[in-house]
Amino acid sequence: MKPLFATLLLAVFLLGNAPAPAPLGQFRFERLNRDYSEVTPEILPVAEGPITIQLSSPRNNVTVRNHLLRLEPGAGGSHSADLRIEFSGQGWLVADVDVGGMGTRLQDKVVVPPQAANVQGRVRLQKVKEGYLVTPEQLPKRVGIKIQSGVGRQIVGFCDGLSAIPLTSFDCSGLERSLSRVVVPLPEPGEPFLLESSDLTTEERQRLDSYLGNAG
Repeated sequence: MKPLFATLLLAVFLLGNAPAPAPLGQFRFERLNRDYSEVTPEILPVAEGPITIQLSSPRNNVTVRNHLLRLEPGAGGSHSADLRIEFSGQGWLVADVDVGGMGTRLQDKVVVPPQAANVQGRVRLQKVKEGYLVTPEQLPKRVGIKIQSGVGRQIVGFCDGLSAIPLTSFDCSGLERSLSRVVVPLPEPGEPFLLESSDLTTEERQRLDSYLGNAG
């Protein structure tokens, strides 16, 4: 039989190294950390002086590497939500460039380097037969994403070529820097989406049910 003192030391060691349970309103949904193909984001135009650039990404793959959602119940069944998401990706970037009616299309591969974004807002949560209905009440209007692509250099070259035309003057210096970060608008509040039960493990559903039960 182990001495009592040794048994107590072993218990303290094991308890001290056991992972602490996550707070009730803190969630990670492991099945949502995956690859998302054919995501087609709407990207806001970039404008520098007389140059307007409409960007699109018709083909891409985004990998959600990790995420953490913090929920806190509020008045009237509303919940404050704080989401941190870590992601990376790659795809194809198309830029339609317009300078005073003169236009051209440029395109190239695009890389979304590993990065994190934080989104804060308010949501309503309702358990339904198929899973959980999430209705945003407040969201930021947009989120910025860092990108790496040769399109910026192509546009600067196009701009420099226009600047060589007599009686024209364009400031091309900030274009490549502007195109290293795109801005993606978020959906308007009030549009619900379904978090399906199949996207959650049994333990995650139990924790979410427990949170909703305590919040009510």
